[in-house]
Amino acid sequence: MADKMADGRPSTQPVLATRGLTRHFGGLIAVREVSVALHQGELHAVIGPNGAGKTTLVNLLSGEIRPTAGYIELDGRAVAGEPAWRLARLGVGRSFQRTNIFAPLTVLENVRLAAQAVDRSQRNPLRHAKHGTGLVDKAQAALARAGLTGVETRVAGTLSHGEQRQLEIAMTLAGSPKVLLLDEPLAGMGPEESERMTALLKGLAREHAVLLIEHDMDFVFAVADWMTVMAEGGVIAQGRPEAIRANTAVQQAYLGSHA
Repeated sequence: MADKMADGRPSTQPVLATRGLTRHFGGLIAVREVSVALHQGELHAVIGPNGAGKTTLVNLLSGEIRPTAGYIELDGRAVAGEPAWRLARLGVGRSFQRTNIFAPLTVLENVRLAAQAVDRSQRNPLRHAKHGTGLVDKAQAALARAGLTGVETRVAGTLSHGEQRQLEIAMTLAGSPKVLLLDEPLAGMGPEESERMTALLKGLAREHAVLLIEHDMDFVFAVADWMTVMAEGGVIAQGRPEAIRANTAVQQAYLGSHA
């Protein structure tokens, strides 16, 4: 187990870190000088009211959009402005608010295609994915890790909502990520599905650096190791869950009755 600092965070170098990260959309500052650090073995939750800049932050970290200013480092390498496909190959995996799967394909085909997308050996787009060395094994391993063993041949669109969210995580895992950026993975789930996803995320946080955006505060405070609170594009507090819950500024800006 990694050594811990006085605040309980891992003492190792962050897998992904930002300094002064900023994004303007015309006159609107969506993300304002945000500095965060994601460590392996830690589930880092980002919370805040609607419009706080949380999803824009994830879009910046995943390469979906370019920053206006600031730095992003992955394993100490400067990657700000790199496109999403390159960051995926470097080890940044991302899920979305809305389920993003190929509904007509089987579960295994979905994950195999995700594995192929980041496999540098698969240069020929006309080569059938089935012929890729190790792709099926990698896909099956990702499905097993996501708790979907036994449903490989089912059509993805016939899965329950919770299973589809698990499938999306399996597709992310197929790329062998170092970092997982998860945007509202519990959205639309019932209690049983949420419980299953909670167990999965806790396990994934032991193996990866995980950034989580989620509006279910009971869930967030139950699973987060470290929290960043955003409002109006900036960070208003960072710390362990108990410190965030007791923070007056956070209570006024967001938590309210959750505190």
